[in-house]
Amino acid sequence: MTQTYLFTHTSLLGRIKMKKFIVALFSVVALFMFMGTGAFAAENDHAEILQKIEETNVEIEEEIQAAQAKGDKLLSALSLETAKLDAKLETAQQNGTSEADIAKLEKEVKTKKAELTAKYNTDLDKLIDDLIDKTNKMTADMIEEAAKEGIQAECSWVYVQIADRWVWVDPIKIIGP
Repeated sequence: MTQTYLFTHTSLLGRIKMKKFIVALFSVVALFMFMGTGAFAAENDHAEILQKIEETNVEIEEEIQAAQAKGDKLLSALSLETAKLDAKLETAQQNGTSEADIAKLEKEVKTKKAELTAKYNTDLDKLIDDLIDKTNKMTADMIEEAAKEGIQAECSWVYVQIADRWVWVDPIKIIGP
């Protein structure tokens, strides 16, 4: 009977030790899973914010390209209109128009060119100002959002041509975690 009691007692001790071992093992596994999940979550959060930064840079590039296309259209319209005015003056000179009429026409052409150029400059200034305001806001908002997520970013100025002007526009550059 003593042997049965020892065998049962040993089995009982073994079972208790095994249960403690299993509980400890599951605790360690759970701890690693918990820690790992946090690390993966942080990694995913950074991936998400990095993706947003990239998307913002793509949007900024699209804004630049749209402004360049509009600026080119403005410049082409100005060039076409001034060429028409020059052609009108040239035609009048070739057709033997009087000196007085040529002088009057030259004055009209000069005035009209000045008006067209002033309108072009006003429209182009507005186009550039709108581009810079919009991209500056996009950049500032994204830099602020990235900072909240622990990513350091800054403006990365690029020099772009809009019609006959060069301007600085500010995409985002990541400088550190």
